[in-house]
Amino acid sequence: MRTRLFAALAAIGLLTGAQQATAAEHEWKFFTYFGVNDLPTNMHRSFAEDLTKATGGRLKVTVYAGGELPYKFSDVLRLVATNQVQIGDLAVGLNVGELPGHNVFDLPFLCTTFDSFFKALETTGPIFATSLKDKFGIHALIQWTMPPQQIWLNQPIERIEGLKGRKIRIWSRMHSDMLKLFGATGVTITAAEVTTALERRIADGAITASIPAYDWRFFDVAKTGYMLDFQMTHQILAVNAASLEKLPDDIRKIVLDKAEEWRAKYRSVIEAGEIEARKRLVEKGETLVQPTAEDIAKARSITRPLWDSWAQETGAIGQNLLTKASAACVR
Repeated sequence: MRTRLFAALAAIGLLTGAQQATAAEHEWKFFTYFGVNDLPTNMHRSFAEDLTKATGGRLKVTVYAGGELPYKFSDVLRLVATNQVQIGDLAVGLNVGELPGHNVFDLPFLCTTFDSFFKALETTGPIFATSLKDKFGIHALIQWTMPPQQIWLNQPIERIEGLKGRKIRIWSRMHSDMLKLFGATGVTITAAEVTTALERRIADGAITASIPAYDWRFFDVAKTGYMLDFQMTHQILAVNAASLEKLPDDIRKIVLDKAEEWRAKYRSVIEAGEIEARKRLVEKGETLVQPTAEDIAKARSITRPLWDSWAQETGAIGQNLLTKASAACVR
């Protein structure tokens, strides 16, 4: 899949040539919690290389993946705010403590497709950008999403009732609340350990998108994907605003112009990556179970109260985001 990714990136002009020999005037670190060989990390590298090339090497951006620096996903906001790294791959749903009321896209069955997510982002995106700038001195460079979240299991199920009694690896509190309503239990396991946990039956399943499921070789340990398409993640390329402002005007303009150009590329690479990942998973023996319309309707009905309780808990900002997002997503 990695080879196909590079071919796809090259085909749309995302991979760049060798960096120019000009000594860098400014050097930025870019941290992502995704693994060294994961598709999002390769995408970030291509973006970083394009920035370096477009500035003639005057701005050098180096990407560090999970495990290459002693940081984890929950560190990203702090790292960027304190300028320990200049760019970070920030997952809003993983920073609820620092961004209360902002994890609207965590709500199950709110936005479930790329089209609906990006439509919702037209009205909600500026709210996230303002909060990050005002509270943390962070510039929201690019807002994007991973594919829909699924439930991957090491024992097959056909219906939603099959989740009862299962222990499922989660990455957000909302997942835990949702699974309780399904009669399952959420367990916290790091991304690096999740495959081993599934193999050893410490967990019965895991929540993630198709792309990580392939990158992490779930086809070896979790043979069933229950394809609920219940959630889109909300990712932000967060940049230390002071570092951005310190750049010379011409370099800063290139960075902002390139970010505008890359918004569409992030979407196209991830959408193509999901199609490829699903295909590869099936080729490796994964069974992708498409829930019945009845099961999807049941899951939506069971989890709908989470919207109301979340809006009450998060107050005005949560209610505002939910109103805007649901207007774009709910049909």
